[in-house]
Amino acid sequence: MDMHKEQHTAVVIDCWLNILGEITLENRPGKFDQFLSHVKKLSGDLTLVFGLEDTRGLGRNLAMYLVGHKFVVKHINPAYTSAMRLSAPTVFKNDSYDAFCVARVLRDMIDKLPDASHQDIFWTIRQLVKRR
Repeated sequence: MDMHKEQHTAVVIDCWLNILGEITLENRPGKFDQFLSHVKKLSGDLTLVFGLEDTRGLGRNLAMYLVGHKFVVKHINPAYTSAMRLSAPTVFKNDSYDAFCVARVLRDMIDKLPDASHQDIFWTIRQLVKRR
């Protein structure tokens, strides 16, 4: 998933990189149930694993929601997504393609990616000492 302040874009793929669907959702906890229902319809009987680019920032609420519902959620470093995007012969830059690149990174590196977790104390400290 490509995460933004106002909305997130998800591309659902299978292990052969077939795109099963794309979903754009508002970054509001009230929309997460509807999103999850839509993902389940698209994926059918497939096991769901979520890859969120920047789960420690803009996608934190969604990551906590998914972990709370017992899904595997992986943090995707934006550098991996960028490298995947730049490895293509023609470089695209839009939310849909970024979400597809996140999904590819998840598929290719699932065993090496860190799990998203509820670490409220670390998140709180990070917010207090973060500089811009």
